[in-house]
Amino acid sequence: MRRTEALAALRVLGMHGSAACFLGLPDQKLSAMLMCGGQSALERFAAIIADWGPTDLLVPSISDTHPDHSALAVMLRLVLSESFSDPVATGQTAVWSYVVHGRSLAFFDHAETICQSDIEAATKLRAIRCHKTQLKLSRKRFLGYAGRPERLVKLGARDKTIADGSITSVFRLPHSLRVELRLSPKAMRMSEPTLFVLGRDEAGALRCMTVRIPARSSGIEMLDSSSLDCIAEAQYCGNAFAGGLTIPVSIFSSASAIFVKLERRSWFFDEAGWVKITPPKSQPIAKPQRDEAEAGPVTIR
Repeated sequence: MRRTEALAALRVLGMHGSAACFLGLPDQKLSAMLMCGGQSALERFAAIIADWGPTDLLVPSISDTHPDHSALAVMLRLVLSESFSDPVATGQTAVWSYVVHGRSLAFFDHAETICQSDIEAATKLRAIRCHKTQLKLSRKRFLGYAGRPERLVKLGARDKTIADGSITSVFRLPHSLRVELRLSPKAMRMSEPTLFVLGRDEAGALRCMTVRIPARSSGIEMLDSSSLDCIAEAQYCGNAFAGGLTIPVSIFSSASAIFVKLERRSWFFDEAGWVKITPPKSQPIAKPQRDEAEAGPVTIR
C-alpha cells in the first residue's frame, strides 16, 4: 500500500512510475543494518548510482532525527566517498542533503532555502495527501510540510564537521577520539545514553562500537555492535548530565571518516542524528553558532 501511495504522489509531481526504484529495505531497522555491517546494501546503492549517473543527487541528512533517515544518510555518505569521490570533487555530480525531521542547527545554519510559489505549495499538498497511511498517524505534521520552503545543504568532498545535539565537541587524534557531551535533563528517556562509533577498519570492513554512558566517572567496555564482544575500554569523566569520553579508535582506518551518534531516544525519534568526523587533523570540531549559553566543557583526563 505504501508503494502505491508513493507512486500516486510521484504522478502528482509529474514523474512516471517507471522511474521509481523501490529497494524494499526493512522499516525501522536501517540503523541496525548499518551497525551490523550492511555491506550488501552499500554495494546495491553504489550500483544504482553508477547505473543512473546523476548530475544531482538528493540524499537524507545525517542530522535527521528519524533513525532510518540518518542511517541511510550515513550509508550514502560512505558510498559516495568510497566510489564517487571524483565526480563529487569535480562537480560532475552535485550532492544535496535535506532534513525532514528535527531542527538540527548543524543542518539549518548551513542550509540554502529554495522559495516556492503558491502553485508549487499546492502541488506539494496534493502529493502529500496521497500518503493516506502516513496521514493517519501524523496528519497535521505531514500536511504542514507543504507550506515550508525546501532547505538543502550542498555536500563537499571534505565538509567541515559540526557537532550536533548532546555531542558538543569532538577531537580526533591518531589513536583516540575525545567526545564532550552535555545531556539535557528536560525529558525522560527510554534507556541510558549510548554512543555508537562507526567506520572502516584497516581491511576495509565496516565496524561499529557501542559505548554506554555511565552516570559517573569510570572505565567503560566498548562492545562490537554485531558480536557484542568487548574490544576495548573507554574512559568517561563526568556525571549523568555532562562529561567527556576518551575512546581508543585503533580498530578504525586512519584514512577514513568516523561517524558517531549519541542515542537518547524518546519514543521513536532520536534526539539528534550522526556526526561525521574526518581523518585526524588534531583540531576541535566547530559548534553550531547559537550553542553558546550552556556550561563550559568538561576536561578529559
